[in-house]
Amino acid sequence: CATRGGAGVAAAPGKPAAAPGWAATRGRAAARGMWAQRCGAPPGWPSRVKVLFFSFFSGTIGLSIYMYMAGSNISYLDLASPASERVRCLTKWPVRSHAFSFARPEEWRFYFDLSTPDLPRIAVERECTVPAVSGTLCSSTVIPVNQMRRPLAVAMTDLEGYDVLGMWARFFLCITFAIWVGVTTHDMALIGRRNKNFILDVSGVNEHCPSIRRVWRSLAGHRPLVRLVSQERLSLRVLGIVLAVLFAPLMLAWNLILFNFLIVPLILLAFARYPIRMSRAWVFIVCCACALYGLGLTVQQFAFMGSPELRPMYAVTWQPQTVTANATTLHDCECGCDYPISYSVCANLAIIGALTIIKSFFLAFRCLKGLRRCQWANLLSVLFPVPITIYSVDWRLPNGQPIKYRTEDMPVQGEVAFDPFAMMDEQLDSQFTTVHLRPEPVHRYEYNTSGELEVAPPRRALETPAIPMPRFCSSQNLSESMRMRKVEYIGCCGFPWPTGGQQCVYDPAFIEELDAGARAKAEADAEADSGDELEVNAVMGSSP
Repeated sequence: CATRGGAGVAAAPGKPAAAPGWAATRGRAAARGMWAQRCGAPPGWPSRVKVLFFSFFSGTIGLSIYMYMAGSNISYLDLASPASERVRCLTKWPVRSHAFSFARPEEWRFYFDLSTPDLPRIAVERECTVPAVSGTLCSSTVIPVNQMRRPLAVAMTDLEGYDVLGMWARFFLCITFAIWVGVTTHDMALIGRRNKNFILDVSGVNEHCPSIRRVWRSLAGHRPLVRLVSQERLSLRVLGIVLAVLFAPLMLAWNLILFNFLIVPLILLAFARYPIRMSRAWVFIVCCACALYGLGLTVQQFAFMGSPELRPMYAVTWQPQTVTANATTLHDCECGCDYPISYSVCANLAIIGALTIIKSFFLAFRCLKGLRRCQWANLLSVLFPVPITIYSVDWRLPNGQPIKYRTEDMPVQGEVAFDPFAMMDEQLDSQFTTVHLRPEPVHRYEYNTSGELEVAPPRRALETPAIPMPRFCSSQNLSESMRMRKVEYIGCCGFPWPTGGQQCVYDPAFIEELDAGARAKAEADAEADSGDELEVNAVMGSSP
């Protein structure tokens, strides 16, 4: 015997047919699969490729921050306010860390070099004299255009300063890489058939890594205050409330330090040891840490905007030109002037910090479903388009009552810009429930008291745009049971194309009535036949 499509193995006489081969099975699956599988991709690989592609977008903001901060140039500085009017010349000016270039690998050492140069020693040992710039002021210095593309150098005026932009650039690049590794590991494991069962939620983390919770609870320092506040004696309770108010800023600062320097490293070590199990918890923790650092960047830039003397300084350097009788040559020394960063750059960095907070929290919020219940986990890198026709979302408890925090006249999710699956993972039985999606007719039809077919009100508030209203056929006696609609066919890419014709479709309720009538008639005929047979048997049994 042959399988559908002509591929198969003939069965020997008296033996069952052999199972179709892998190629035939794959061919049939691809023939009715999605477009990537019809092009020859094995099952599961389209999802893996999409996750890998979209996971890179989770690191675009951090990479953009790095390129903006590390790629600073002369336009970042407030050239109208030099830190000093003195033009300083050195044999070799120390250059700050700048964005590395793949075309110049020899400059990568500036990125990895986190040490601060000994500026007082450099200022003394490398000082040189250039007669062409002696007595020149920084506010009136003329720099050749071809030397303005030089990267910014370390400012020599503030000998105790440090590279603020370079520090933030390197930090956000590292934390973005950590987020990307966590997101990619989580999503690649979640779309697999075997590893998705090992990704832990909060209950699983507390069960498999109980030391993390014990360390945080023991060092947080809130237990004594909670005991005082919960005392039955009024005096002790008032004392606890007063101490809680007084120590609230100190407790907040202590817990922030504890979170950044103890909890984050502990989760990182656990993620390095168990990358799949701890991937979801790691992404959540590192996103919260990234949001805190974004807040720190924003606060720092607001301080720079309010106090210009606090702004970091950088040097604009150039090589003076020596004019001779025959040619113009460049001097061996490098001269420079120090300038603070401009107000507009501080404002841009403050906006970048605020956007980092929002982006980090959005990514952290995507982890919440999987952290509550691992059965309700979702991908972190790929976002799906949700049709607005699914709103408003309304469902009930098994006993028919509204869920917690909802009333009879309040849908579970009525905001069309928010998660339609909200609250489904927060029920007592969420571990044992799932969701089945299927298309249903927009309109329901019912017969009124006079026997006429009419459109029944929907069971929920429909947010569907351009809801098509039904039109009934106006001929024959079955007009009330038939709807008229335009004839269409589905063309390329799923777009509907009208043919210009119309057709009448029986209402489903009318079809059900016909089926019910047919079944009733068949049952009546069967009963009549059985009655006739019993009567014949009775007559035959009574005859001599």
